[in-house]
Amino acid sequence: MTAFSKNHLAVSVALFLVLAAVSATALAQPSAETMTKRAQTLTSTQLAGRGSGTPEADAAVELLASWMADLGLEPGFGADWYQAFPLKGQGWNGEELAGLEGRNLAGILPGKGDLADRYLVVGAHYDHLGRVEGIEVTALPEPGQYYPGANDNASGLVTLFELMATAAQEDKQVSCRSILFICFAAEEVGLQGSGYLVAHSPVPLDMIDAMINFDTVGQMTDERLYVSGLGTAQELPDLVAAANTEGLNLSLAQGGWSGSDHMSFNTREVPVLFIFGGPYKQYNTPDDTWDTLNYPGMVKIAAYSNRLVGSLRVIEAPLAWVMVAEKKLQETEGGGQNKSSWLGTLPDFTEELQGYKLAGVFDGSPAANAGLMKGDVMILMAGREVIDLPTFTRALRANGPGDLVEITVLREGKTLNFTVVLGDRKNRK
Repeated sequence: MTAFSKNHLAVSVALFLVLAAVSATALAQPSAETMTKRAQTLTSTQLAGRGSGTPEADAAVELLASWMADLGLEPGFGADWYQAFPLKGQGWNGEELAGLEGRNLAGILPGKGDLADRYLVVGAHYDHLGRVEGIEVTALPEPGQYYPGANDNASGLVTLFELMATAAQEDKQVSCRSILFICFAAEEVGLQGSGYLVAHSPVPLDMIDAMINFDTVGQMTDERLYVSGLGTAQELPDLVAAANTEGLNLSLAQGGWSGSDHMSFNTREVPVLFIFGGPYKQYNTPDDTWDTLNYPGMVKIAAYSNRLVGSLRVIEAPLAWVMVAEKKLQETEGGGQNKSSWLGTLPDFTEELQGYKLAGVFDGSPAANAGLMKGDVMILMAGREVIDLPTFTRALRANGPGDLVEITVLREGKTLNFTVVLGDRKNRK
């Protein structure tokens, strides 16, 4: 019997009290106060970081299902709210996931008229990293002994529930698409939940016209909101711009390949939009707590997203998927076209190893803001293998200032993924 299973009963009893306490607030008018309460609950010691395959992740998804039911949604998997699937690989703390299961959660808001049999998928992942490695599993962890995952991704979840609450209360008098709201499991361990869902979709994939994904939206600064995937359907740029009636500073990107659950849909030829609030210093640390989130900013993101989803529901265009290729490197001397792209790292030449080891990270740089650290060994950047300084340079220059790129590093034997917003060399301090 594992430590997790020994602890199952004690955790379940504590979580029953959590479920009872928050369900009464689920129908409240969406607000910063409601978002704060939900984020506090999702990051509580009772949920202990929502690690994949743990009792706490099971309890989190049951909590989210109770919120969905209170909002009047219909179960998304026939008569069931859940889609169970086998996990594989290892969790963040090294626990083997084989033999355990994850559960996706889905609820449906039916559409109307001629568009009712067409769907939007609107989702966010609910899992995070669980307990800090090396900490013995006890009934409840202490603060600092688990990864709360407030920004990643309680922020996306509470924004998603803002949309559900608003959409469920609307009485549309026009033809509109149905919405499949999904809380994905196991994003942190390789997009396993969304990958399983697109392979076993509750509705045919050719009936899904677009997917919107909320991940890490809780620390928007300077009103800057990152929206990528605009190139995956020709109608998306105009809709994304028209929804911005509050003057958010939108940073737009064409591709939909950055590493979160929308990528599973993009690979299946479904148009996607990725909503991202920007990098932050508490990424993947026990300091990612509910009180670090920008709740007024999240309210603005929810309001913006509600307008965007509303327009996507009623547009009559088919939203045909368009392939947006990853940026191709110009194989010319000099290594690429974007020589102004800036990450903010120093190479370590003291060791001969495969990858790009960081000897340092400049304060305030894109690398520092995303959570990269001295000693990290970069092995992938924007889907390109990094084996040395020249391959890093070519990968960097294949992307421009303002682009969102996924960077994979090795840190103390673990593989970590970071979403980085590249800077411009001219803005270095």
